[in-house]
Amino acid sequence: MISILKKIVTKLGGIDTSEKNHVDTFTENRILNVPGEQIASIENGGIWVDFQELSDYHFMNIIVVGKKKFKTFEGCELIFTSNNSELKLISDSKEIESDFSNVSNRWITQIAFDITNINIELIVNKEASQVGLNFKKDSEKFEIIK
Repeated sequence: MISILKKIVTKLGGIDTSEKNHVDTFTENRILNVPGEQIASIENGGIWVDFQELSDYHFMNIIVVGKKKFKTFEGCELIFTSNNSELKLISDSKEIESDFSNVSNRWITQIAFDITNINIELIVNKEASQVGLNFKKDSEKFEIIK
């Protein structure tokens, strides 16, 4: 029934404005021009990091590009692992939602972490070998770029 109505609207109006024909250039532009330094990679994506200081607080903002959609109201964990140590960071914001680009069929997710009282040498010196992003029911592993 709906497809018949779409055909009628297309014939009368001449333009098919359905969602499947929409090209999301805004999200795709964000994926292609990610700010910060890429520290980890995965097939068709990775993690980019940017540090920010607000008053006396220090934040690590990450942007995750990949094939998985993340949506939660409980926050996430970012775990950096090396041969002899592990650093676990809890997200500053609890509500996290990915944006989809139908051009490259990838998701982009922005997450902030409060790193005010944490020693981040494992991240800055790239001593870690892997980083894991854990959500309530889902996780994804990334390889650190040396």
